[in-house]
Amino acid sequence: VERQARSAPARPERQARTPATAEPPPTLAATPPQPEPAQAAAAAPPPPTLPPRNALPVRLVTPPGQDRGILIPYPAGSGLALLRRGPSILAVFDQAEPLNLDALRHDPLFSGLEAEPLPGGMLLRLRLAPPAGLRATREVGGWLLQPARPAEARDPGAADRGIPIEAESGASPRLLLRASRAGAVLPLTDPETGLPLLVGTVQEGGQSLPVGRRLPELDLPPTLLGAAVLARSDSIAMRTAAPGFVIQAGAGARLALDAAAAGPAAATAMTRSFDLPALPIPALTERLRSLQAEIAGAPPLARLVQRRAAAEALLSLGLPQEAQAMLRVALAEDPRAAQDPQAGLLGAVAALLAGRLAETEPLRHPPGPGDTDELTLWRAMLAAALGDARAAAPGLAATLPLLLDYPVPLRQRVLPAAALALAEAGALPALKQALAAGGGGAEYGLPRAMLAEAEGRPAEALAGYDQVAQGRDRLARARALRRAVELRLAAGQIDRAQAARALEATLFAWRGDAEEAASRLRLAELRRESGDSRGALALLRETEALFPDRGPQLRPAIAEAFLMALTQEPPLAAVALFDAYPEMLPDSDRGAAAVIALADRLAALDLADRAAVLLGQAAARAAGPARASLGLRQAGLLLGERNASAALAALEASDAAGLPPPLAQERVILAARAEARRGQLATATASLQALDAAGAEPLAEILAEAAEWPGAAAALARHLRATLPPPPATLDPAQQRLLLRQAALLALAGDEAGIATLRAEHAARLEGSALAPAFAALTADQLRGLADLPRLQRELEVFRSLPGRLEALRAGGSVTR
Repeated sequence: VERQARSAPARPERQARTPATAEPPPTLAATPPQPEPAQAAAAAPPPPTLPPRNALPVRLVTPPGQDRGILIPYPAGSGLALLRRGPSILAVFDQAEPLNLDALRHDPLFSGLEAEPLPGGMLLRLRLAPPAGLRATREVGGWLLQPARPAEARDPGAADRGIPIEAESGASPRLLLRASRAGAVLPLTDPETGLPLLVGTVQEGGQSLPVGRRLPELDLPPTLLGAAVLARSDSIAMRTAAPGFVIQAGAGARLALDAAAAGPAAATAMTRSFDLPALPIPALTERLRSLQAEIAGAPPLARLVQRRAAAEALLSLGLPQEAQAMLRVALAEDPRAAQDPQAGLLGAVAALLAGRLAETEPLRHPPGPGDTDELTLWRAMLAAALGDARAAAPGLAATLPLLLDYPVPLRQRVLPAAALALAEAGALPALKQALAAGGGGAEYGLPRAMLAEAEGRPAEALAGYDQVAQGRDRLARARALRRAVELRLAAGQIDRAQAARALEATLFAWRGDAEEAASRLRLAELRRESGDSRGALALLRETEALFPDRGPQLRPAIAEAFLMALTQEPPLAAVALFDAYPEMLPDSDRGAAAVIALADRLAALDLADRAAVLLGQAAARAAGPARASLGLRQAGLLLGERNASAALAALEASDAAGLPPPLAQERVILAARAEARRGQLATATASLQALDAAGAEPLAEILAEAAEWPGAAAALARHLRATLPPPPATLDPAQQRLLLRQAALLALAGDEAGIATLRAEHAARLEGSALAPAFAALTADQLRGLADLPRLQRELEVFRSLPGRLEALRAGGSVTR
């Protein structure tokens, strides 16, 4: 390649088809007045272009069951190479016959196809936005070009024969591209960089370079068919030879072949978005120096490609800040850089490695159909940097071979963070592979200890955590300290209170981000579980003040700690806590239950008035069933203090719609009792009768208090019919007491028939019970003479001892006969 070819500017894409040979215009005898040049250019239409007479016609064809394509009628034995350069697809033929493109003028896809003759060949250029491509198939009548997705760009009828790359060292190092039926090598100017581009054609489909490679002196760009070499040195030559194509340097020059061969097989098959070759540091440095020289010699508006390549070189050297600066300079001098998607993604990767997560917006876009494996890798690294290791692990595990094929400086920056994310997510096979590739460096100490813990080696894991805790990496030290506390707690070496104290000592190891917030949440949980609910509440409120953006995440934990504090703290301290933070009480059944339990403890201390006030305050802040439950308990306390009017007011203030039936019935019953206490017996009776069987027992109590014995007996009888199991089923103590109570009501009402019926139906069911003598006395026949006096004496003794027996039953003590 001549030195002049390298320095020549990039050839602009043609806007018209290949011009035809035309005769010169005739000379006019007289020259009329001529308009201004600008007016003449606007008024005169461009002369029509005609194809040469011997041009081969290009036809639109639609094979059965396939997409429409074009047939290039070059004969058998002609070679073709397909590759993308910038926004265009280049099709290079090693045949020089001109082509007639008239049949494509009105086709929506191929109407923009342009033909340009080359020395010994023909170049077709088609603007086609990525990721779309072309698929080339050798047919009987020529080469068939059809649109295709990236995965379909190869010949579907041929085997996948990616062109192998072999490096031969020795006195004259060279690269061998083993292509079957290699054609000619045609030189042209690369439209993207302006450098010489050597294109090797092949005579059959299915042969491509799916993944590009880069050396200091040349690039091997990815191709859809054939091979190509972008020469960065004037000494590079490419020729057709027996194995396919041979690439070597001229006399007095040598190729640096350290990265010529492909990397690991898994990495070779992965698709890439950036050019980050696994070159040694001296080769990367030389490459950067060469790019800087090219940038200095190029016009300001032609430097974007070189600056992007320089940013890739800086990133390969592990210098993300410098790579970002290079791209920012490109943005400042060339307005097209802002619309360059590859430059935007490259800048986001550099920002990620530099720790500037706010500048990684291009990586946060949802994955699309044209995304590469390399973008999957960097999106996973972004998820790991944001603290979501579980979301990052699948992408990291899938693209780990690609990461291991990166240059050493870049790999040393990325691999420790990837290994830590894999360890946190529990992806052990990929973690072992990453640790094996990373070696025994101190930066891998934390993931190694986490691997030992996951594999059930606690002693080794604790030793690893303790070693990391002595290191200089503050973040790794904080994580190691906290994981060691959790491991010792799980192993039973410390209890929860000791774990809380140990974890509290690690809060100052790392401050100010999600790591500290997570540690505070865990410490609050340990304090709550160890009984220090008030300490947990104080810590959570402090965390909310330090991290206001995490308020929604902290509020459930704050509510839980507040409820536990109301339950665990002494009654007076719990009341003081509620008075200080009433807004923390959750509006739920659990919150209502906690306040009711606290009110019951206050009532047990003869502080019923304070308990009623507490319940009223809680009910005013609640809603729905919780509000109704709190009002019911408040009304019950007030009624117990013989304040029926206040009880009714509490029920009315806490009324709510849509209550469950049991709660609604309890409120009606309590309101009826309060009305009866106020002397409104008719109102109370009517509301309880509306409840039918559910209101029978409280109605009996109200009527008994009013000495309405027949009505009370009738109401209790309805309750017994609804609740007692039929004979001969046994009765529990509560049911036995109801029978005894019914017998007393019937006796007070003087209902002899009712007493006889009760005795006949249930006397046998109380035999052997402590209440049997009393039931027998209440249901016995009336005294009719002196002969019944001994029975009367026995019944009087039973009634004298009845209160003591009932008290023993209430207290759970034993009853002696």
